[in-house]
Amino acid sequence: MKIIEVIADAGHHDTIVAIAEQQHVEDIYFTQKNENGRNSARLLGRPENRQKVLDALQTILYNTENYRV
Repeated sequence: MKIIEVIADAGHHDTIVAIAEQQHVEDIYFTQKNENGRNSARLLGRPENRQKVLDALQTILYNTENYRV
């Protein structure tokens, strides 16, 4: 299994969950929102699905001003 960590505005919570479901991620964990309005999501998935998950996340979150994948 591989972990992908995403840091994004808390408003993207539902989008990240939807991507995780679409890409058959095994499990997902979120941190609490920080003082900047962001939280971290850790997606646990199979190595062979990693690139598809990254591509989906990048497509949705690319327009966010401050994000990291």
